[in-house]
Amino acid sequence: MAKNNGSKIHSLNHARHNEKVFKTLDRDPDYLDWVITIAFYSALHYVRYKIFPLTVTKENGESHTHNSFDDYSRYHKYDGIGKHEMLLELVSTHCPAVSYEYNQLKDICWTARYVDYKFDREVSNLAKQHQKAIKEFCEPPKVEEINEI
Repeated sequence: MAKNNGSKIHSLNHARHNEKVFKTLDRDPDYLDWVITIAFYSALHYVRYKIFPLTVTKENGESHTHNSFDDYSRYHKYDGIGKHEMLLELVSTHCPAVSYEYNQLKDICWTARYVDYKFDREVSNLAKQHQKAIKEFCEPPKVEEINEI
C-alpha cells in the first residue's frame, strides 16, 4: 500500500519518480507513447504539489483548506465534473503560466492512451518540453530529494 498518498511531499517525489521512468523509456523509440503518458503524469503530480494545500472560500465566507487534490476532489465530487477536468480548472486558476502546456500535454497523452500509440520523436519531445516547463514552474527552489515522513 502507498505511503502518505495525500501528502505534498508525496506528490513531489511521485513527479520526480515518473520523470525518471519516462527518461529511461525514452531510450527506446518503441515506447514513445509511454514516454508521453508518463510525462503527463509527472506534470500532474508537479501541479498538485504546487497547488496544494489550497484554501477555498465559499460565497458565504466559509472557508475550507484542502491538503491534497484527493481531499479537494472528494469535497467537490458533486460539482458535476471529473477529476481531470477539475484539475485542469485548478491549473488554469492557480498555475496560469503553465496552463497551456498542461492542457497540451494532457491532450497528447490522451491521444497516446486512447486513439493511437504510434508517435514519432517530435511529438514525444514536445511532451517532454511541456513537462519540463511545468516542472520548472512547480519545483521548489531547493531540488534535492525530499523524504516522506
